[in-house]
Amino acid sequence: MSKFGRYLAIIVFIFFEVYAGVRLLTAPVDFSNSAVVTFGIVMLLVGAISLYWALTLKSKGMPFQLGLVCAIINLILGIICIFWSQSVVNAFPVFAVFFGIAMIVMGVNKLGDYFILKANGLPHPMLWMIGAVLTIILGVVVMLNPFGAVETAITVSGYMLIFSGVFDLFVFIFSFFM
Repeated sequence: MSKFGRYLAIIVFIFFEVYAGVRLLTAPVDFSNSAVVTFGIVMLLVGAISLYWALTLKSKGMPFQLGLVCAIINLILGIICIFWSQSVVNAFPVFAVFFGIAMIVMGVNKLGDYFILKANGLPHPMLWMIGAVLTIILGVVVMLNPFGAVETAITVSGYMLIFSGVFDLFVFIFSFFM
């Protein structure tokens, strides 16, 4: 399988991070059911791809538990967003806390990837660690959301998603193609 195929879940998630960030900044009021359903579809895709890779790692006798947990979380999140999108929209302030938790889980997963990259002597593992730490920090900020207004949280989330997506793309390109 090509490098592109192996990292399809990462590419799909990077695309969605930037797309969602731009939508949040340009049309925050319109960011409702369609965006939530789209997010759910993307999470199902990412979850299915991550589940496949976790099971592949298991069959090779490699550590797979964290990847399996992330896959299950992505699948559950996708199902909730698709079938209960209006409830998700109505609960956005509460959803922000869960989003922060998801960012922390993704950051911890990226830390695991850092150690795998480093152990295998692949280039630029420090960039991967920086991305992981930034994702965890941003997740904590969103989870503890000190902002009183949902508008401010949406704007901050939009910038955070764009920043995270662009940084993840930069790290992905330099880690695997340079």
